[in-house]
Amino acid sequence: MKLSVVIPVYNERATLVTLLGRVLATPMDKEIILVDDASTDGTRELLREIEAGRVALPAEGH
Repeated sequence: MKLSVVIPVYNERATLVTLLGRVLATPMDKEIILVDDASTDGTRELLREIEAGRVALPAEGH
């Protein structure tokens, strides 16, 4: 079974690494989709840095 996790984020730079660590630690085959809603605190930039094939990061819609 594959776990799909969709995580909406807005200005979550301070908590994102902890959150992703917990999701990635789940012992299941998984896909992680992070959807940023035009954050202004650097969340999108952090997501781009850590993406590296581990998470899906849809293009901005704004």
